[in-house]
Formats: sequence, structure tokens, C-alpha cells
Amino acid sequence: MLEIQGSNRSLKGGVSNARLDSLDSIRGIAALVVVLGHCWLATAPASLFGHGSLSATVATSGTDILLYGLAKFFESGRAAVMIFFVLSGFVLTCSLLARPTPYVNYAIKRIFRIYPAFFVVILASYCLHRMIGVGPEPGTEFFVSVSNPDLSLSILVQHLAMVGTKEAMKLDGVMWTLVHELRISLIFPVVLLSVLKYRWRAIFWYFVISLACTESLLFLTGKVAATFAATFLETGYFVVFFACGAYLAVARQNVSRQIAHLPPWGKALLFAATAYFLLKSDFDKHGIAGCVADYLRGLGGLGLIGLAMGVPKFGAALAHEIPLWLGRISYSLYLVHVPILYVVLQTFGSSWPPLLASMAIVALSLLAADVIARTIEFPFISLGKRLAARTEMARA
Repeated sequence: MLEIQGSNRSLKGGVSNARLDSLDSIRGIAALVVVLGHCWLATAPASLFGHGSLSATVATSGTDILLYGLAKFFESGRAAVMIFFVLSGFVLTCSLLARPTPYVNYAIKRIFRIYPAFFVVILASYCLHRMIGVGPEPGTEFFVSVSNPDLSLSILVQHLAMVGTKEAMKLDGVMWTLVHELRISLIFPVVLLSVLKYRWRAIFWYFVISLACTESLLFLTGKVAATFAATFLETGYFVVFFACGAYLAVARQNVSRQIAHLPPWGKALLFAATAYFLLKSDFDKHGIAGCVADYLRGLGGLGLIGLAMGVPKFGAALAHEIPLWLGRISYSLYLVHVPILYVVLQTFGSSWPPLLASMAIVALSLLAADVIARTIEFPFISLGKRLAARTEMARA
């Protein structure tokens, strides 16, 4: 029985529960960025997309510069995903080190944490697509990708089984990250054990595995169709981000102390580097440029967590009531916003201005996320904990 041995003292000397809550606020803000980014992709006029690659020589007005900044912010959804993965590695490590957990108990809690809300949202999305269908004006390329999925029963089953192939993720396009999240979560205790034993050497080998998985996917591109087996290569590509989060959690005491002792200019430089890593890169496909961009985004995620731990004012801002609420509903918000985007744009969006449609999507997504979190997500998390506790009692 795999069990992570840790020390309560190690957690108390590192990051308090309040600080872990503030880190969860980062997840909530990142989820909101994804929502805003998808609204941008689905509703923004084509004339605005060019600002995402606007050069300094073309930016001749304040409006151009403002739109450039907005485009960079709204196109940072991929960076938000890297933050999710790094944060998951960090928080899971803190949890496992604080309380040694038998693997079966850990797996039960992770499955009940991720799957029930996913199951409900996918079924709801399927029913909505059945009822509404595809309107005569599907809109942007992004919206077309989420508005016309295969509605056969076999594809629905593949969605619910999280097989991870392209056709089996169109009911809710963001589920590709959840496929990798669940898979890596189930092997994460092994990842953490390797990080605890080998430290930076484990990170190096996970980095090598990540590159090898990418090269394998590149080799397969154009030669075979996207298969269930190929999706595991992509899962392997993302393990390094969880491992980096775990390594940061193990070293959190030193990292927090070192950042806290930086002079003001040093902290400002770290903030600037973190923002650059998260917002600068444009690539989101596999390939050398895409890998470098993702690894930079991962560094940005690590920097964001480090700043939240080591800069009290930043941590206090994240501990505000609103970002904490976003953190609590972040998973449900991430899940539910694509079906809501589809419903709004297929029913009213074509006759509404883009800004009004986006405001409706964001408001409805926040409302639905809060409801789903309260009625589905949190109760099933509690149920998972109770089942895990009963399993532990049965073992005893």
C-alpha cells in the first residue's frame, strides 16, 4: 500500500492554511481569465485579433497599445492551464506531507473531487446541444469548434469515460485539461516520492520525459489518427509541471524566506519576470517553440506561487473575500462556462453586441458555478472524504 510519509511540522513551518487558501485564489483568477479569454475568442470582431501580435513599430496610438494588452491578457488561457497544473502539484504535496494517506484513500478523494461535477456538466451540455442545435450563424472559428459536437451515444460515453481524443472532448472543450489532471493525480504519489528522494534530479528526468513525449507526438503527427494511446503521450508531457509544483512545495520554507528577504527592486523584478513568462509567449501547439512557451508559463506559475508566499501584501490581496470566492468555485466555473457560452451565443448572442454577450456569459457562468459548487462539487468532496475514512477504518 503506497503511503506518503510526511510531517505535520513541515507544513506548519512552511505555508499556513490561510496562505493555501490565498493560493487557491490564484486558481480562481486563472479560471476567470480562461472564461474571459474564451469570450474574447468567441465574440471579438476579427479586426481585434491582430493586436495580439502587434509590433512596437505598428503601435502608433494609445488605443493600439491598450488593445495589445487586452489581447495578450485574454489569450493567456494556456498560461492559466499551466498555473492549474503547477498549483495542483503544490497543493497535493502540502496535503500529502501534512497527513500521510494510504493510496486507496487518496485515489477515492481525488476521483470524487474531479469526476462528479464533470459528469453532471457533460450530461447537461449534451442535453443542451440536443435541444438547441446549431444556429444559422455559428460565429467565430472558436465558437464553431464548441457548437457542433458529435451527439452520438458512443461519443457521449467516450466523453464520460475521459478517453481524451479530439471528438470525445467537444461537449466541453476545456475537459482536455481534466483528462490529464485526473490521470496525473492518480500517479502523483509516485511523482512526489521521486521528488522527495531525488529533488532537482527528478525534475530533470521529468523534463526529459516531457520532451520525449512531445517528440513522439510530433513523429506520430500526420502518420496516425489521434488515438486513445496517443493521449497518454500528452499526459506524460504535462507531468513535469506537477513535479515542479511538488518541488516548490517541498522547498517552500526556503523559497518563501528568500523572496521575503528580497529588496523592493528584487520583488518588482520577480513580478515583472512572472508576468512576462505568463503573458509573452504566443505558441500553444506542440513543437520546440510551443514547449519553450509552456515551460516559461510553468516558471511563471512557480513565480506566482512564490510571490504569494513571500510577499505579504500580495498574499493579503489574494486573501480578499472576492478572490477567495473565485477560488472556491474555480473548478465549477472552469467546467461550466463553455456550455453557457454556447447557449448564450446560439440563443441571443447573434443579436447582441459582443460586450453585452460576454457580460452575460461571465455573469451566468459565475452564478452557475456557485450553484454547481454548492450542490454537486462540495457535497461529493465530502462524500469522498467519508468513503476514504470508512476505507481506512475497514483497513484498521
